[in-house]
This record gives sequence, structure tokens and C-alpha cells, in this order.
Amino acid sequence: MQRIFGTHMHTVALALLTLATTAAAQTYATGDPRNPSEPQTPGTCETLDAQFTASEVDVENPTTSDDTTRIQDALNACEGSGEGVVLHINGSDNAFLSGTLTINSGEALVIDSGVTLYGNNSYNSNAEFINIPNSNTGIYGAGTIDGRANVYTFSNTPRLVQTNGASNFVAANMTLQNAAHPNLYIQGGSGATVWNVTINTSPNQANADGIDIDSISDVTVADSNITAGDDGIAVKTNEAAASNITVKNTNVYGTHGLSIGSQTFDGVTNVLFENNYVYGKDSAGVASTDANAINIKTDEDCGGLVKQVTYENTCIEYAKHLIIVNAYYGSCSGTAGTPQFQNIIVNGVKSTNSVSGAYETFAGYNSSNLAQIYLGNIDLDSNTQDGDEYADIYLDNVNGLDPSGTDVTDGSWSASGSVPNCSFQF
Repeated sequence: MQRIFGTHMHTVALALLTLATTAAAQTYATGDPRNPSEPQTPGTCETLDAQFTASEVDVENPTTSDDTTRIQDALNACEGSGEGVVLHINGSDNAFLSGTLTINSGEALVIDSGVTLYGNNSYNSNAEFINIPNSNTGIYGAGTIDGRANVYTFSNTPRLVQTNGASNFVAANMTLQNAAHPNLYIQGGSGATVWNVTINTSPNQANADGIDIDSISDVTVADSNITAGDDGIAVKTNEAAASNITVKNTNVYGTHGLSIGSQTFDGVTNVLFENNYVYGKDSAGVASTDANAINIKTDEDCGGLVKQVTYENTCIEYAKHLIIVNAYYGSCSGTAGTPQFQNIIVNGVKSTNSVSGAYETFAGYNSSNLAQIYLGNIDLDSNTQDGDEYADIYLDNVNGLDPSGTDVTDGSWSASGSVPNCSFQF
């Protein structure tokens, strides 16, 4: 074990080795301190019956009128009720067609089983289909919100569901699909719970993240299934710091992985990814356009402190970039800052059927800002390293993983647990 400076051994290598192997104890992430349970669907304020079939509205240029006014009028009337506007199936009519809708404070939109709310062509000119700028709000029900990116060509990039400063937001037990851009974008405020949500947008839909968690604290994503065209989950900081976040018991398919970044300039702290599966293709066999799994990414154009991030028990199949910690992402905009990675723990990883050329990267920013990474209980079917540099890396039970490169030091630590026992679907 040694720290390398270019091609020459530095005279203080032994002292640095001793420092690395006796570094301060690691700190596991604890995630969302609220530890929420599964949300319950609220009571009913008003029920609206469907008046269309899916075949009438799920085409590029529907000839029907739409439901925008009557849904929004109901939402306006139910503001502050603590209850929901329910979109209800009506015999063979099972579809609603609408432009942008705003969910007001203290209410919910509930989409019943068998019902689909389709976005009409007009919301393309707006920033989102479902707009949630208010607190104590939610979207519920076993139905579906469909952005129709599979049938309509978008000239803009609207998000399917967008919160903005909405504290205590809930999305539960529903499906989001066919988004033109991010499916669910949670930005600002404090407190958000996403539970048993299915996202089903093609892996080929560019920039269609599954769930973005941006500039917010106290967030839980649990028991969800995400197929999307970019990051499955992305934690970032476009407006403020992001902290106290848990992502658990969730599967991502054909995405760009479970990600931190790329925007980290306001600081990301205490993020726990726990008991998740990452698949590099979807259930139909469509491969991700960038098959990342564990993915921490930023650069000097948008970098900042990323601290106390833990990936605990991650099962990976059909991926290429298995574990990435990268301070030179190279495709990032925001506020310039120095990328810093501290207390990054990856404990419990199993990968199988990795695609040709699979690799890992552990790259800090420079010799003054070394990435601090703890790797434990890792069994990868590809131990190829690419681009390791500027990192203090601590290893325990890593089955052949051997990071090396400019200013890289290997140390040791004691990881809890063991390699996960994974039950892959494919």
C-alpha cells in the first residue's frame, strides 16, 4: 500500500500510509429522521367521473374536449380540506385528458384504479403537467398519470410532476409514465414521502429522470419501481442544500443509476441508499443508454461537499459503471465550487452479468481534496479500475478490488454485515 505521486515514490509515503490506515472513524448515513410508514389515501372531497376512453385521448391530436377546467375547479374548491379530488372510472370510460393542473395547499389528487390521467398537448408549453407549489399535498391512488411522450413530439421539456417548495408532499401507490423530462421532480421545502410508486418511461427517453430530489431535507423513497431514461434517483442542490434522505427497497431498470449530483454546490449530506436493486436494462430487455449503478458525480463547475453518503446492500445486474465516485463528471452547470467527497461508504454490493467493459472509478478532485471512500463486503464480477486518482480508500472483504492511481492510498477498516444475498429478477 502506498501513495503514488506521478511515477515517483514520495519520501513521506510511509508516513502517509500510517495516516491513511489510522484515519478517523467512518460515519454511516442515517437518512430521513422521520422514518415514515406507508401513507394512507385521504378522504374524498369531490369525485369526478371519467368521460373518455383511453383510445379517444391517447393519440397525438385528440379530437375530444378535455377535463382541465373541471378538474382544476374541483381542486380549487377542495383547497385546505385535507381531502382529495378523486378521478373515478365510469363504466367503460376510464380516461381523463387535461392541461397543466395545480394542486393547492392541504389537498390531494387521487386517481382510482383503472383510471389514467393523460396530459394534453398544451402542457408542452409549461414547465410541468402536475404543478405542486403548496405544502401538505399529495398524489395518490392505484391509477396512472401519463405524459404521452410515447405518442406526442415535445418541442419543450416539461416535467411530469413538479413540486416547488412544497413541504410534506406525498406520492403513494400510483404509476407515472411516458414523461418527456423528469417524471417526479421534488424541489425545495422539507419533508417528502414517495411510497410504492411505479415509474414507467422508456430508457431511451433522454433526460427523463425517475425521481429528482433537489434542495430539500427529510425525504424517503420506499418500495418503488423505476424505469426511466436518465438517473433512476438523483439527489442534487440547484437551490439549497439536500440532506437527510433515504432511498430503500427500490428497484431501478434501464436507468443511469442511483445518483448523487451532478449539482452538489450547496452541499449533500446524510443520504442513505439501502436494500436496492439496479438493473441495466428494463423488463423488455431495453438497455440503459448509460448503465450506471452506484453513481456519485460532480465537477468544478457545480461541485461542493458530498458527505456521509451510504450505499448499503446494493444488488446490480447488467450494468457497466458499477461503482463511480467522480469529481470530473464534465457535464455540469450551476455554481462553481470544489468537489469534496467525505465519508462515502459502499458496504454490501453484489454484481452479476455486467456488460462488456464494466469498471469502477474512484476519483477525487486533487491532492488537497482527496475523496474519502470506504468499501466493504463487495463481490463484483468485474474488478477493472478506470481513472482512479486523488482518493483515500479503505477496504474490507472486497474480493479482488484494488484501486490504484495518482495519489491513491489503500487503507483498511472494519465493515459491518456481509455481501448481500441477491435474488435477481432476470
